Amino acid sequence: MAGRPATVHGGMSPLVYWIIVFVILWMLSLGLFIFQLVTNKDLANRAQAAEQKVNRYGVPPSYYVDEAQARRDAKVFAVMDEHLRKLAALVTGTTEDVAPAVLDKAKTTLTDLASRKKGLVAPGDHLLKAVEKLDKAHSEARDEADAAARTIADLRAEREQLTAQLKAAQDTFEAQVREMRETLRQMQEEKTAAIQQKQAQVETLEETAKALKTQIVTMEREGISTVRAKDIEIGQLQTMIETLQKQIAALKPSTFDPTAILTKADGRILRAVPGSDVVYINLGAADRIKVGMGFEVFSPLRPAPPDFRGKASLEVVNVMEDTAECRITRPEPGQPVLEPIVEGDIVVNIAYERARKPKFVVRGEFDLNYDGKVDFDGAEQVAHLIRQWGGQVVDKLDESVDFVVIGLSPGAAVSPAPGGPVSEVVRAQRQQKALEAGQFSDIVQQAQRMFIPVITQNQFLYLLGYVHQ
Repeated sequence: MAGRPATVHGGMSPLVYWIIVFVILWMLSLGLFIFQLVTNKDLANRAQAAEQKVNRYGVPPSYYVDEAQARRDAKVFAVMDEHLRKLAALVTGTTEDVAPAVLDKAKTTLTDLASRKKGLVAPGDHLLKAVEKLDKAHSEARDEADAAARTIADLRAEREQLTAQLKAAQDTFEAQVREMRETLRQMQEEKTAAIQQKQAQVETLEETAKALKTQIVTMEREGISTVRAKDIEIGQLQTMIETLQKQIAALKPSTFDPTAILTKADGRILRAVPGSDVVYINLGAADRIKVGMGFEVFSPLRPAPPDFRGKASLEVVNVMEDTAECRITRPEPGQPVLEPIVEGDIVVNIAYERARKPKFVVRGEFDLNYDGKVDFDGAEQVAHLIRQWGGQVVDKLDESVDFVVIGLSPGAAVSPAPGGPVSEVVRAQRQQKALEAGQFSDIVQQAQRMFIPVITQNQFLYLLGYVHQ
């Protein structure tokens, strides 16, 4: 005896339940429909002979016969009709639907599912198979949704934790920046006071020298009778003037004093992260800092080395309003650090000053790529570096010039030609080189007489933060 469909429990959707019922009813409706036709005909022709009815319509399935007998007074047709109605109600929801209607609705539903659920329900699937596929897909989708919900909850918790950590780090950094700004303000005030004191001393010396010169002129007008005494006094005054000139020369030395790097530092290290190649300096967009600018790092606690090579070289990679983020370019990553960068270290770029554009005179021939050959445009490259970071290049040497950058003397890298006759062109080139060499020597001597610092190619590149070894 065929079993009845079991009741489905759980979180099944109405559509899935409806499809399951429809499949069961559809399978039963086929047999019931045939049996119902035979039974209806048999009842209509009840007056005819039973044998003729059996021969004509056949014998109903034993299941329905047994079921009718179990119900005693029930008829086989009534049982079949009841089952057909239940099947129609289960499949289509309407007890009055006959087998063709049930079949049509079932086929329509399967076709619609196959078109909307491509790859999941096939056109040839029966209702039970389609329901099983949909139920499996629903379960998988629900499992994926639960996993996604758990992932979203974990990500939200992680985001909240990271947000709290970021806020704590930001608060700490802002407090450090405020403290550093206050320190910077105090240092600037001290620097301003020191400059004013030096200016007052220079003004005093200048006034003293002017008074001495006036006194000399006055003594010369006193007459021949006091010439001898005045000559002695003039000699004393000249000695005093020489002493004062030496004092002035000490304020502006003829060579580039390494200590001047420390007293005229462009900025300082605000923050240095141990083990990282990133540091922060107290210069920003308000100070005309540009991305790509180089700086050399020196310790304020000791004099600069003779070659002006600091403990490290920096390159600006990000510029804020009052600060800048720099990348350590020397030593390279993985190379041993001889002396670590610490907060308070000073940074220098000889071509940069906050409030003015320093003046440079460039002379000589340069080998900037260090290949042993003079670069044909070496002087132009040096001038470009100066202008790029804020300085200015002039041709004439006067008291307003800050530095003279020198390379090799013109012709120093040219080997003398072997003996024998030379052409007029070669002779003219040699004369031109000799003239340029003489001018080169003259401007170096003139700069020394004017107490203008003269620096070499290496010293210049180091003080730009140049990383070449």
